[in-house]
Amino acid sequence: MAQPHLTEPGSGPSQPAVTRRYQFSLALILAWAIWLSLTIPPVATAASGTHPTHAIAMHGTPKYPPGFKHFEYVNPDAPKGGTLRLAVQGTFDSFNPLIPKGNPGAGSSNETLLTSSADEPFTEYGLIAESIEVP
Repeated sequence: MAQPHLTEPGSGPSQPAVTRRYQFSLALILAWAIWLSLTIPPVATAASGTHPTHAIAMHGTPKYPPGFKHFEYVNPDAPKGGTLRLAVQGTFDSFNPLIPKGNPGAGSSNETLLTSSADEPFTEYGLIAESIEVP
């Protein structure tokens, strides 16, 4: 026994009712998305009430001023030179540590935009970033 083909009256055998309802639903969703994008005000931009700073602190103000050369616990006159040898078992496919397949090389890393201080918890200073805009 053959299953009946669901069509709307007058739509013909090539256009099932399910497809027409699906197209109508897509058109309705698209119209709603366009209306929504035109009526909702834009999200706050950088020019509206933000100010640039060199660091962000979760509690209080940052310890180090803008443009500081090094952290207090770092010795800038430390002896330089010597040899560092790191032993690692295995092989690697790439120096990129974020590869989805394969083995990243040992010691391969990415620079971050911000860095934290060892003597100040919950505070981040710009490492690559020149400034941070906060509200």
